[in-house]
Amino acid sequence: MVKKRGFPMLGEIVICRITRINPNSAFAFMEEYGIEGMIHISEISRGWVRDIRQFVKPNQSAIAKVVRLDERAGEISLSLKRVDGKQQNEKMKEYNLNKKAEKMLEICAKKMGLSLDKTYDEVGYALQENFGTLYEGFKTALKNPKLLEKRGIPARWASVLKEIAGKGIEQKEFEFRSRLIVKSFRPDGIVHIRELMQQAGKLGLDVKYIAAPEYLVKFRTLDAKKGEREFEEKLSKVVELAKPNAEAHYEVIR
Repeated sequence: MVKKRGFPMLGEIVICRITRINPNSAFAFMEEYGIEGMIHISEISRGWVRDIRQFVKPNQSAIAKVVRLDERAGEISLSLKRVDGKQQNEKMKEYNLNKKAEKMLEICAKKMGLSLDKTYDEVGYALQENFGTLYEGFKTALKNPKLLEKRGIPARWASVLKEIAGKGIEQKEFEFRSRLIVKSFRPDGIVHIRELMQQAGKLGLDVKYIAAPEYLVKFRTLDAKKGEREFEEKLSKVVELAKPNAEAHYEVIR
């Protein structure tokens, strides 16, 4: 079970399990925080609730919203009726990703010779608090491990987190494509263009001949936003390399 420390925030959507039911309220155990909250009968459903037991059962799983919070008294009020379908779906998606992240954290714990509880204390909670969720913490470890160190994660952990994240997170690859038109003015134009395409390859571009003078250029990256800019920079570089003995221009395929 994915764990969070402390108390949830006001307005937070939480995973619960109904523990006991009274005539005018139900109590729910917040799985991630390990603490209990109360759902008043008025927060069970949008319609009139005559019998609370018709809506909730003991051990039933539920997704609730934190509507009142008193940390000093340890009292938390929850609502079922204030959670819509979109919020339920988003919470379940987040929860499932974080369960996957906790499996990765377990692997890290074994690699470091620690218990899962100790690993949460040393790095798990810090990932949640710095990056929003445990899963986002692992994603950051994969893409930018130096940022972990800037946020106070020990260097010995950053390298392990990156290694395990690389094995556990499926990275979506984005592909950008462009038409590249090249005309050489040199007598050995074919050789010249072949050399130019080799230089394009060294820039990380995948070039495929279509029909003179047209080529299809592809570029793959894990970062869509940064990748689009990088792709056009590489294409511009190819255009510059073609000068002065060739003319080249490109058209990005959207």
